Formats: sequence, structure tokens, C-alpha cells
Amino acid sequence: MERLDNIRFRHIIFSGKGGMVRSTIIALLPAVLALLSGCGTMTAVRPLRRGESAVAVSLGGPVAKVAGQDIPLPYIAARYRYGVSDRFGLSAGWHVTPVILGIAAFDAGANYGLVEQRGAIPAISAAGGITGYLEAGGPSRVFPNLDLALSWRYADRFASYAGVQSMYQLSREPYVAFAPLVGQMVELGRFGLAAEVKWYAPTEPTKPRQVDYRIPISGKGALGFVLGAGWNWGGAR
Repeated sequence: MERLDNIRFRHIIFSGKGGMVRSTIIALLPAVLALLSGCGTMTAVRPLRRGESAVAVSLGGPVAKVAGQDIPLPYIAARYRYGVSDRFGLSAGWHVTPVILGIAAFDAGANYGLVEQRGAIPAISAAGGITGYLEAGGPSRVFPNLDLALSWRYADRFASYAGVQSMYQLSREPYVAFAPLVGQMVELGRFGLAAEVKWYAPTEPTKPRQVDYRIPISGKGALGFVLGAGWNWGGAR
């Protein structure tokens, strides 16, 4: 959970000053690296309609001990999406939490509805793009990413889904970070809420780590929780 070109990031871990600030930085930074495979809620569980726009904000991450409390790490991401057609869309996101570490983080990509739901047969959608981390006076890192989601919509406003988020390091030592997940969405008009349970880095040992992850599964990875809220407008309803 701390790979993906993290040499420069390790230097920053030990550069903070002040008890609480330093503890927070130490806790958050490895989480940024772990979250590379699952920043925020899924970009596109289902495609937008043609001409429709959406903005969303998410908060959460793997559960860890932070300042003496067991809480999901507070990773914040904001994202904009636009429906080019009823099945194809574009997205761009800004990751808020890395800013406190002097890192500008963003993502950009596209999503496509592969299969529409037919009764109990789920809809299938995919999203791909890049996530970039830029450090002032330091190296930049750009990683390809791919998400896949299966979803079941019911009662007009609810959708349950399962999927996986993944990110790829192609330079230096090739590496894949991924996070399987399950989630639930509810639509209240043009306003929507989402909640996800994720298993971050399920193939990696939880310990030893610089962060004390509190909910491993069979000694692997870290269980986490993410909440999201969004607003849609435009497009045909």
C-alpha cells in the first residue's frame, strides 16, 4: 500500500513539524499512496445522459488509528462529469487532501456504459484515465487507472453496485494497486448520495506499515469506508 514511486513521498513524511501536524502528515501520506487505487467513490457506476453534468465530493479511506482514534482516513476528492452521449462521458477530478502535503493531485478520464441492466442481469460500466501527483520542486507522477462496476437499479431511485478500482505503475518496477468494493446509491431528484466499503490492497500484508491500519482481512490490506454526495443538472430527464 506504499508503493507506486514513493521515494520522494517518504522524504516528506519526516519533514513535518509539530506534534499533531506531524502525526497527521505521517498518517495521511501513506494513505494517499494506498488510495491511488481508490480515490473517492467510483467515477461512473452508471453513465450520465447526453448533455448532463454532475459534480460530486467524496470523503473517506481505510480505517486507521489517527490521533488516538480509529477512523477512516479523511481523503477528500471532488469530481466533475459530463455526458457526451447516453453511454459515453468524460470526467475530471481534484484531490483536496494532498494539498496539505504540498502535492497537486488530479485525475481525468472517460467512462462508458458497456451493458444495460435487464432484470436481475446487472448493468456494466467501465472508466479509464490517469491520476497525476505533482510536487513543487519535486518529481511528478502520472498513473493509468481503470474502474469496472456492476450495478442493479431498483425502485427508481436506488442502485446497489460492486466493482474494482485499479491503478498501474508502468515505469521502474511494474505494479498494480487495486481495491474491490461494494456500494449503495440513492437519488433524491437531482441530488444523490453514495456509500462504499472498500478493501484496499487486498494482496499486500497489512503490517508492518507506517500507518496503523485497523481492519485488515486475514492480515491483508485494509478495510475502508467512503461517503459521497453529488448534484446533476442539464440533459434530458
